[in-house]
Amino acid sequence: MELLKKNGLRLTPQRLELVRILEKLGPKHPSFSEVCDAMKRRHANVSRSTVLKNLNEMVELGLISSFSYGGETHYEMRPNLHVNLAYSNGTIVDVDDEEVRELMLRLMDLVSRRAGVKAKHILVMAY
Repeated sequence: MELLKKNGLRLTPQRLELVRILEKLGPKHPSFSEVCDAMKRRHANVSRSTVLKNLNEMVELGLISSFSYGGETHYEMRPNLHVNLAYSNGTIVDVDDEEVRELMLRLMDLVSRRAGVKAKHILVMAY
């Protein structure tokens, strides 16, 4: 909550609920639809565009991170560099240790140089 205030975001009931939802669902990397559904259960009048706007603001401020998988955007409360390992059944788990982080940085640098674009995220899928 302090990070929201520190970054100039008002602590509205909807924003506080959004943080609560992300903290609760965070380990399962909820999709935008899952976040919206959970938000609607507590704040029936909040629009999908309001939820999206707030999520995007929090991503831009580095408070949360997002990535695309399975045709949807997923969110997590861990903006630090780590691997999101996605299984074919839709389960997404975090892999986070120093050796993996170093390998990710080297891989992102190589991908950036070869593709000519700045890689921000890499999604690893296991089948």
